[in-house]
Amino acid sequence: MMKLISVTGESVPPGKGGSPSDTFDRSIAIWEENGSQKTVTVTYVRYFGKVLAERGIYDQETESIPVSHLVAVLFEEKHPGIKENRHYINNTDDFVELFADFSLSKWKERYPGVTGVPQA
Repeated sequence: MMKLISVTGESVPPGKGGSPSDTFDRSIAIWEENGSQKTVTVTYVRYFGKVLAERGIYDQETESIPVSHLVAVLFEEKHPGIKENRHYINNTDDFVELFADFSLSKWKERYPGVTGVPQA
């Protein structure tokens, strides 16, 4: 069974020439299984965090945990065993689907003491 070691998030640095890349965030989760580590990275459109709040699904402003600290973990949970470690989401429905049945309190219970996960 994979164990979550840490989770972080970051803004993707803007590219040269006014590239729209400055509108993306990246979620990074490090897992360990059988003594080896696996890093799962999910890059997504930053605006999707606002979509979650607008739809009443998750509001990072009131919950104190950034969306970028959740996405890679939720992606791995929804797609266990997927071979690729780097993922890109540019579809709102695909992103919102990651948060289906999401509960922050249950998430904190499932990953106690993980770096990047504030404790209650």
